[in-house]
Amino acid sequence: MFFTLSKIIDFLLLPITWIIFLTIFLLISKKTIVRKRIGITLLSLLILGSNTLVVNTLFSAYEMPQTELDNTYEVGIILGGGIIRANQEDPDRINLGESADRVMQPLFLYQKGYISKILITGGNTSIGKLKVDETNETEQVKRLLITLGVPSNDIITENKAKNTHENALYSKQTLDSLGIPKTILLVTSAYHMRRAVACFEKQGFQVTPYVVDSKKKDTHLGVLECLIPSERELFKCSYLIREIIGYGIYRIMGYV
Repeated sequence: MFFTLSKIIDFLLLPITWIIFLTIFLLISKKTIVRKRIGITLLSLLILGSNTLVVNTLFSAYEMPQTELDNTYEVGIILGGGIIRANQEDPDRINLGESADRVMQPLFLYQKGYISKILITGGNTSIGKLKVDETNETEQVKRLLITLGVPSNDIITENKAKNTHENALYSKQTLDSLGIPKTILLVTSAYHMRRAVACFEKQGFQVTPYVVDSKKKDTHLGVLECLIPSERELFKCSYLIREIIGYGIYRIMGYV
């Protein structure tokens, strides 16, 4: 129930949803003053939400910074989500998604000896016919790692979790069953790391965060980037809005 409700909230928090609703209100409203206020709100949302400088500043303020590793860890935990794209035309092909950095960076850490085992956590996120998930992401990520040279006995999978809270909960159960200490290296996207760390610490883990997949741009922005609207930036806003609201909801639910 919570998972289904969270997806409904996700939809309501999307900037594109706000734009659609505001446009509808603008069209049906008959009062001039109301139409004017809606128009100003809509224009402000489009200008600010599509501005690279504004969005980059917000991500820079919220994302956790990258850290250098000084220790080695028995296990590195990869949080699933956006790593793999479903491919119905060729099921044997592994199509990487936009969050593929979540699996590539742990692979490099494994190759360098920073982590001894890799736990992939994430299950099917389908909600009947309302939301269909056919990626089989956890198994696909495992297959990718094996293809890239990681022995299968160094890969642990957890395929029940549907959200960050369950990632932490089921990872704890999995590691406890294997007798692996809960001192971990946690790998997820930079914008998602604050909530992830809080969830895993709530379950008793000693967490070292290793952020990947940063949405901010670390190099200097050009003048044109600061002036020309970008639909990509509007899309990125949805990540940040959902993450901040999600953290608040998790705090209310007692997950963090």
